[in-house]
Amino acid sequence: MTDDAKSGTPKQLPRWRKLLPLLGLVLLGVLLSRIDRAQMGAALSHVSLGVLLLSAASFSLNNLIKAVRWHRMLVAQGLALPPQVTLAAFLAGIFYGLVTLGRVGELYRAEALMERGASAGVALASGILDRLIDVFVVLLVAAVLGAFVLGNVSVAALALGLMIASGAATWIFLTALGAANPSSRVTALFDAITRVRFLRPWHDFVRDLAKGMHPMAQPKRLAEALFWTLLGWFFYFEALFILADGLKIDVARSVLTGTAAFAALSSLLPFTISGLGARELIYITVLQRYGVENEPAVAMSLLHLLIMTVSAAVFGLSGAFWRSRQRVQT
Repeated sequence: MTDDAKSGTPKQLPRWRKLLPLLGLVLLGVLLSRIDRAQMGAALSHVSLGVLLLSAASFSLNNLIKAVRWHRMLVAQGLALPPQVTLAAFLAGIFYGLVTLGRVGELYRAEALMERGASAGVALASGILDRLIDVFVVLLVAAVLGAFVLGNVSVAALALGLMIASGAATWIFLTALGAANPSSRVTALFDAITRVRFLRPWHDFVRDLAKGMHPMAQPKRLAEALFWTLLGWFFYFEALFILADGLKIDVARSVLTGTAAFAALSSLLPFTISGLGARELIYITVLQRYGVENEPAVAMSLLHLLIMTVSAAVFGLSGAFWRSRQRVQT
């Protein structure tokens, strides 16, 4: 046993892991150093304040729709919060997601459920499931449209098949383990897996997580969640389309959608902050194939991220303040 383990002192992360997210900023710096600043300024000059506000409004609708989706998922769980608490907690989660790697801070919204007696697993179930739904949808869009953009239909078909198979496997696992009376085989298998030393502390949490997700994993509930998800992402992509029109970028909506989906996934990379650097490289690489120069491609990527960041900061801080007031009043 190590000294750290004996003393109970948590092991510090290596310095290289702390600095890893800065690689994305280095990549962004390299990309910006290779573009024409005059052309970049010319591209940005086409974007009016009205375009920025309209794009911000579209992205804000995306967030509000996702708040409705979360509220409906809580209703399915039987854990419905008062609407004002749902909205405040969701918006606060957006802010904490903004300042954490991989946006894991978004799950902070579960605190509103835990203060009402829900276990950590049950409280986090809706947040994790809606995050999974988002990832599945974005992966599908990125894989399918991306494959079509690259002209490889067989890759698109394979990606679609893999996503359906993995989604079905996840749904079967949740309905089996999270059921009120799970089968003895499923329970025995789960217990055997969690006997492994490093998994043992997670036994109750994972079981509660599955139970918390189970009511939302029913076809009708999933269909409703998917409806809100698709509606929310429509306004996410619409915010980008508005910027593209403002920048005079004449590219098919399907191309922009596939590009933005890949860019959205870049925020999950461990060496970037909100995908900075990787996002811009994706926009440059894809849009070059359609005659778009690097400067407007980078401008569109940065403006889209700026609008998302400002919206998350403004609404998120408002939500965090609102939640603090709710705690004081209760």
